[in-house]
Amino acid sequence: MSVRKSAGSDLIRMCDLKCIIDKISPIIAKLTNLCVIHSKFPERLKEAILRPIFKKGDHKLTTNYRPIAILSSIEKVIEKCIVNQLGSFLSNNNILDPNQHGFQRGRSTGTLLTNFTDNINTHLNNKQFIVAIFFDFKKAFDTLEHEMLLRAMGECGVRGPMNEWFRDYLTSRSYRVRVADSLSEPRAVRCGVPQGSAAGPVCYLMLVNSLCRVLRHCSAYMFADDLCAFLAGRDMAEVQRLVQEDVDNVIKWSHDNGIIINADKTKMLVIHSPYALLSNNTCNIITHSYECFHRMQNHCTCGSIERVEQVTYLGMQIDENFGWIKHVDYVMNKLRILLSKFYQLSFKVPRSILKCLYLALVDSIIGYSLHCYGLTFKTHIEKIEKMQIKFLKLIIDKKTKAKCNHDYRILFETCNILPASLKHKYLLLVNSHGSEEHKIPIQHTCGTRGAVQGRYQIPYTNNYFGGRMLCKQIPKLYNELPVSIKNEKKLSSFKTLLKKHLLKTYYD
Repeated sequence: MSVRKSAGSDLIRMCDLKCIIDKISPIIAKLTNLCVIHSKFPERLKEAILRPIFKKGDHKLTTNYRPIAILSSIEKVIEKCIVNQLGSFLSNNNILDPNQHGFQRGRSTGTLLTNFTDNINTHLNNKQFIVAIFFDFKKAFDTLEHEMLLRAMGECGVRGPMNEWFRDYLTSRSYRVRVADSLSEPRAVRCGVPQGSAAGPVCYLMLVNSLCRVLRHCSAYMFADDLCAFLAGRDMAEVQRLVQEDVDNVIKWSHDNGIIINADKTKMLVIHSPYALLSNNTCNIITHSYECFHRMQNHCTCGSIERVEQVTYLGMQIDENFGWIKHVDYVMNKLRILLSKFYQLSFKVPRSILKCLYLALVDSIIGYSLHCYGLTFKTHIEKIEKMQIKFLKLIIDKKTKAKCNHDYRILFETCNILPASLKHKYLLLVNSHGSEEHKIPIQHTCGTRGAVQGRYQIPYTNNYFGGRMLCKQIPKLYNELPVSIKNEKKLSSFKTLLKKHLLKTYYD
């Protein structure tokens, strides 16, 4: 647990607990066991301190502030003990929907985006178009009804004393707002899960666990409350009808489970090849209100989901042609801002610290979802590599810079940093290490060179979108590796050997 977190209403910091960890651990362990046995949670630990953090816009509007909850350190420890066992129970019994990638071990935005982009490329390779709906929910964690949440937890197998413990944990909670050194009067919390708690995300996952099941036609991709549903086809009218059915089902489910859909921020994106001509380019999906379903109005006045040419999904800029040009420009803009800061720091801090800052800030921006957008055209990736060189020139000393003056590509090997084009390959190979899903050995009746060398079969594709599919990219990359690296079973050794090999091939 982090020692940098502020103290809650009890004024006990995490660093204070760690100073007396040998003496306090048995007490907290006994307290945790008593909480579970009696299905009770200490009333003193139910109060949170809220600090308003400004986001953007007008400082005078309260809606432009994000409330950050500061909980008791002892409460966090108790929650963590219970949530760890609860998470193991959900994982071992495969209770959570496989389309949910949020707050689970071994799953992240990276795994979701990998599956998402690969499926899109597969449909585009089959010369289909995709209608994607990106749902937005209003303050999903703060508006949950406790009774609905407890019912959903029971459906996931959390029943009996543990369900009663969560009932006591969620009820009778309060908060006070802190601005500077002033505290407001306490206010009761009647809905939602405690923000910043370990139990909040797990509770939410169990509540939305049944959401993906109402999608009867569309593929679903969820990261906590971020839901994307899409359907591919060649007949726009039929696809529109099926997507409308699923959107109606999501609206009904949301109303039944106490979650509000933000229709204004819900967007629709029609993804298609820039060379494909849609027979009917109009697509109108309506977000019917729940009252509209019940009143059976003949003349519906509900609004349509806004169709956009570009949407931001989990930090990625996705456009209707799936070309990643917009996302590369988005990454470049962030790097340009950092470059000016690095230039100023280069006169004030040692170069070793500059390299640490590069790995922490620049490399993380480039590396996020690079295994997805790195499949774009080479000219777009070269823009990022040129920007990388500008950063590396600030990291090295003048003597090293003079040696590399004739070819700045040497900087990557000198600094032991992968350029974007190689880092993309590195991430794809590392993510697929130990998996045989996309690797099929070449089968020949005769002893051909490929069969003897144990090469993998590369499938035929229809267009450049098919060339971006993992079933083609991964065996192609593995076929380019030496046998010693390809057969390395240990992941850490595989990473080291692979990085050296890629840097050597780039310079050569």
